[in-house]
Amino acid sequence: MQVTLAPADFESWSVARSETMAEAKAGLKAKLEAEMAAAADDGELKALRDRFSREERELEHKIGARLHANLAARAGPFVLT
Repeated sequence: MQVTLAPADFESWSVARSETMAEAKAGLKAKLEAEMAAAADDGELKALRDRFSREERELEHKIGARLHANLAARAGPFVLT
């Protein structure tokens, strides 16, 4: 017997992660674009891009860890008879 757990609102955990990531990144990108429009020079633009990349990686890690923990909490332990 095989049991598969999937989030209620999505067809799989992969889709849940992708959609959650896209929603979260949209806000981050909008913030970056607004700050880039106000940037004074190329040095400030580079600093903004570097910070955005760092924040994006942190966001990906946070979302991945949250979904992984969510799955682990629901996955075990089960006894099938």
